[in-house]
Amino acid sequence: MRMPSKKQYNLVINDELDSRIPLHPDEAFTSGIRFSAKYIGTLDVPRPTSKIEIVAAMRRIRYEFKAKAIKKKKVSIEVSVDGVRVLLRKKKKKAVPPAGSEEEARLLVMSHPIYRIFYVSHDSQDLKIFSYIARDPSSNVFRCTVFKASKKSQAMRIVR
Repeated sequence: MRMPSKKQYNLVINDELDSRIPLHPDEAFTSGIRFSAKYIGTLDVPRPTSKIEIVAAMRRIRYEFKAKAIKKKKVSIEVSVDGVRVLLRKKKKKAVPPAGSEEEARLLVMSHPIYRIFYVSHDSQDLKIFSYIARDPSSNVFRCTVFKASKKSQAMRIVR
């Protein structure tokens, strides 16, 4: 027997908005999920202890690279179980170079294994901006790498 209700609840139809539901199946991370973005820059940062410090580092990087008039680079970000790889996007739309190829090595900007990534975040004032902080294995220095997505929703999906 159903209880009479004064208010009918609207069920969430768009699962993308529910952060408890994964956006991609686990199998997708085996081969890697690719996103397009613009690479703003990377700088060394002290080990962050709060989200405020991370956002401040992101904004400092954006400001410094803008002040030096360093142009953003179009990149592809590939997230997989192996880690995060950032590759320069080619001008012409051709097939993605095979992993481990010489052509891919020329396009590779950086690569970080998952266990080296310390934190991933987006800027609450500009939701297109997101970053990750990774620890360098040789120097143990933390580096904040900042990107700009084409859409707010894309940046939020990447961070999630």
